[in-house]
Amino acid sequence: MLPIKTLKSLVFLLFIWLWATPNCFGQVLYEAEPSVQKADENRKNKIKNSKKINGYRIFIGFSNKRAIAQELLTKAEEKFATTYGAQIIFDEPNFKVYIGAFTTQAEVDVALVEVRKEFPTARKLKMPIPNPNYTENPEIK
Repeated sequence: MLPIKTLKSLVFLLFIWLWATPNCFGQVLYEAEPSVQKADENRKNKIKNSKKINGYRIFIGFSNKRAIAQELLTKAEEKFATTYGAQIIFDEPNFKVYIGAFTTQAEVDVALVEVRKEFPTARKLKMPIPNPNYTENPEIK
């Protein structure tokens, strides 16, 4: 008879082997009906051909006076015009200043670190941005 410690070790190793084996060789195969595939393709085309998509911008400040917002925009453009760009968006009654238009959260997080060196109160916002893949005439692409 084996000692209890050895039996526990063998059971533990057997458990690990059984748990890991299916995960190493598993394969998932999805079979979808043609109508589902067509609907998914239509969804992808709609996103590709839409002018706006959900994305991120970095908000750096606002004012209800255009001149003050323009000063903030000028400062932002001096630092980030070549890398991310900056713009004013009028959201009644305020002029809001944003930097960049990012499609992924990872991109905006990297940029936010750099932007906060100049604008410590900057924060990322999820909002509609221009679709970088959009073309006016889909036949051109």
